[in-house]
Amino acid sequence: MYLKIFSLSALILLSSLETQAQNASAIQANGSVVQLSLSKAVEIALQHNLNVKSSEVSLRNAQLQLQQSKNNALPNLNANINQSASFGRSINPFTNGFDSRNINYNNLGLNAGMLLFNGGQIRNTVLQNDYNLKASQEDLASIKDNISLQVVLAYLAILNSEDQLSISKSQTEITKLQITRTEKLVNAGSLAPSNLLDLKAQLANEESNMVNFQSTLDLNKLTLLQLLNDSNITAIELQRIQVPVPSTTNYEMGMDDLYAKALAIQPLVKAADLRVQGALKGISVAKAATLPTLSFNASVSANQSNALTLGYFDQLNNTQNKVLTVGLNIPIFTRFASKTRIAQAGLQRENASIEAERTRLTLRQNIEQAYLNLNNAAMRYEAGLSQVSALEESFRAAESRFGAGTIDFVSYNLQKTNLDRARLSLVQAKYDFVFRTKILDFYQGKSLTF
Repeated sequence: MYLKIFSLSALILLSSLETQAQNASAIQANGSVVQLSLSKAVEIALQHNLNVKSSEVSLRNAQLQLQQSKNNALPNLNANINQSASFGRSINPFTNGFDSRNINYNNLGLNAGMLLFNGGQIRNTVLQNDYNLKASQEDLASIKDNISLQVVLAYLAILNSEDQLSISKSQTEITKLQITRTEKLVNAGSLAPSNLLDLKAQLANEESNMVNFQSTLDLNKLTLLQLLNDSNITAIELQRIQVPVPSTTNYEMGMDDLYAKALAIQPLVKAADLRVQGALKGISVAKAATLPTLSFNASVSANQSNALTLGYFDQLNNTQNKVLTVGLNIPIFTRFASKTRIAQAGLQRENASIEAERTRLTLRQNIEQAYLNLNNAAMRYEAGLSQVSALEESFRAAESRFGAGTIDFVSYNLQKTNLDRARLSLVQAKYDFVFRTKILDFYQGKSLTF
């Protein structure tokens, strides 16, 4: 009888799943549900994530800063044109005597300058901005990695919810079959009517649980939709993936080795170290302000005015003034501004070092926690396998005895409830193991897809 019930329930469940699949295909044909693979979900999320876009803007800004710091070593060139007019008694710009005429005066000039030496300030600024650019690149890589990990975990959470909902539906179908069987026995006078009422109460409880599992599934889908951040996608259907079977066999890499590898490849660690190097160059930039500055300038100018009767270009040619200047600026006393800037740069370097150390500490703590959670999930899964196997045997016996009327509904229901909970816990432990595995894979820089 037990085998018949379970065979029939399996057929009902398969038929239900097939109907759901057909409905999903029909909806997809109408364009309202998007079929998603894990890799496609990651791709869409990275394309639309606002944090990624913001980091890309910051990266472009860092590129501009680096280019400009390089350009600061180039000469500068400026041109100027001045036009003035005086009315009434004025000074003649050529004779320096008083002139009662209205005088128009025009001045043209061209000047160029080049910094020859400033204590390495430009060079160290270029190096500092180069470190900052590389740190921004690592920041962007880190954000993308974290978004990818979030999508993978959200994807697996949906699959977990779908499996738990499927188990809940199967439990409900079995209870419905038991109700049908019990009705016949009650009508035949073999069982008391209270048994049927108890089963109907049990069905109501299981249907309530099924609603809760459906709600959890809907929430997990909403989480993934929010990560995708694509207004064109409002409903999704996920492609199933082959989830590995958990095992208490140790992870392929020990915790210390995994941490050492993560230190070498994690973008956040690289970014923190690059900012320490940039801060060191910042100290060199601040120190350069205490050194002399050597510069070269050249200028040429010419004037034209209606105070002379010569032609316009003749006046410009006759009034040309050419100047070459080499200047040396020696800072003697700057009200301790340079000393303060050097001290501030040193504090920035110290703070960058602290942040780098904090990044390493956080990374190690996260890996230790993930490693422990992985092992615990594997042990829970293997213990759950044994528990489910034992409870299935116990439930089969309880079902036979309940059908024969040798045990009451309370005893029967206790066995069924324990089995249902064990099956759900087994699924939870399975996906929890996969979650933890993917987190450790993430720290190794391995592919997050299956």
